[in-house]
Amino acid sequence: PAPAQPAVSPAAQRAFDEARRALAAGRVEQAERAFKALAQAHPELGGPHANLGLIYRRAGRLDDAIAALETAVRLSPQQPVYLNQLGIAYRHKGEFTKARDAYERAIALDAGYADAHLNLGILHDLYLGDGPRALELYDRYLALSGGDAAVAKWVVELKNRKPAPVTVSRKEKE
Repeated sequence: PAPAQPAVSPAAQRAFDEARRALAAGRVEQAERAFKALAQAHPELGGPHANLGLIYRRAGRLDDAIAALETAVRLSPQQPVYLNQLGIAYRHKGEFTKARDAYERAIALDAGYADAHLNLGILHDLYLGDGPRALELYDRYLALSGGDAAVAKWVVELKNRKPAPVTVSRKEKE
């Protein structure tokens, strides 16, 4: 059985929501300070660490991002979104096996998680050189997401691809 998620006090939830609003509004420094304070005050919660990981990854601080996201996954192992974010951070760092494992764990937790299917497809397509597996994952993403013109184009390109150098033009879904 999965460990129960710790109860979150109303005050902590309000502080978390305010930090998320700050991040969404582009007030990154304010959001980072708030998430750090929450992580310190509530070390049992994964959410503040996951958001710090996102902030750090966007700032190019990949080691910090990975550390924060690994903590978030350890504290909240049933959160596929945290695993997807960890996969993105690993991929940015060039740790493709770890990225694949994180995406696969996210999908194992939620077979309907479209973004993890897409990100795993991109990984197989551009970094692991496994076109057939990438096609399966892109097709699954398209079915789950209800369609995506860019990804549909990638599928056509992949089906018609001749062995040649590939440029990195795919962007993960957060």
